[in-house]
Amino acid sequence: MKKLVFVILSSISLFAIGQQQQLTREQFIKDSLHLTKVVLIRPQFKFDNRLTFYGNQVLSINGFDAGVLLKEKLRFTLGYYSLKDQLKAFNEVKENEKFGKLIKLNYGSLNMEIVYKDYRYLSFGMPFEIAAGVNTFQDKNITTGEILSTKSGALAFANFGLSATFKPMRFIGLKGIAGYRKVAFNQVDDFNFDGFFTSIGLNLDIRTLITDYRMYKLKKRYRIGNNISNAVDIITN
Repeated sequence: MKKLVFVILSSISLFAIGQQQQLTREQFIKDSLHLTKVVLIRPQFKFDNRLTFYGNQVLSINGFDAGVLLKEKLRFTLGYYSLKDQLKAFNEVKENEKFGKLIKLNYGSLNMEIVYKDYRYLSFGMPFEIAAGVNTFQDKNITTGEILSTKSGALAFANFGLSATFKPMRFIGLKGIAGYRKVAFNQVDDFNFDGFFTSIGLNLDIRTLITDYRMYKLKKRYRIGNNISNAVDIITN
């Protein structure tokens, strides 16, 4: 009789453990699918360095943008950029003194990009940007450091081109853009801002970063794999 009771209790225990493990696996799948589902809005942030060409000179424009990615296909952001440099085309020497022209440009932008192809490690898009700001020009005696004159005015222009983003990790990407800039309004005509530009930026997908961290915690909670292996898989997959 004791043996029979022992067998029955053992069978019930093994059945309960099996059911618990099955439910745990099912619940893990359910929880992981909830984490990785496609959402309408994903926060975006990008550090940007742009190179624009004026004659034989390359000018650097630095800035950032922040906004959202809608349904993995449409990116809307607001940006801020600045340029400060000396225009070498205006350099001249008079009476053994060197003169030149300085440019300072600050502008904000509304950016839109259609992502038309998106793979695990590479995506392609068509960015379009409307921008407005203030540009300032200073004629300067470079030898003495004296500012001879200053002119400022409003500037409005549009950028359009093609982009490619390399994503070695799902939440971070190196983004390149090649495009053309067309000025619509310029109060200071000393500098023709029309022309080609390139851009290299560091793109951060904030929601993917949060999702990957939550997935790591989820696997740890359900005791799936080990911490190092899970971290490597989440970063590289």
